[in-house]
Amino acid sequence: MDLPYPTDIPRVCERIQRDVAERVAQLTGLRVGEVLLTVRRLVTAADSSRGRVR
Repeated sequence: MDLPYPTDIPRVCERIQRDVAERVAQLTGLRVGEVLLTVRRLVTAADSSRGRVR
């Protein structure tokens, strides 16, 4: 995943992990013990204007 720069990486990752775990639980009824994320790069405003941010 790419994140905009600057950003609070730990806070954003915790929020995404929580949201994914909650959504999986809603859809499947299964408890998710762990969600792993990989931040591949930080994207500046100039980078995002050149194309789609993933």
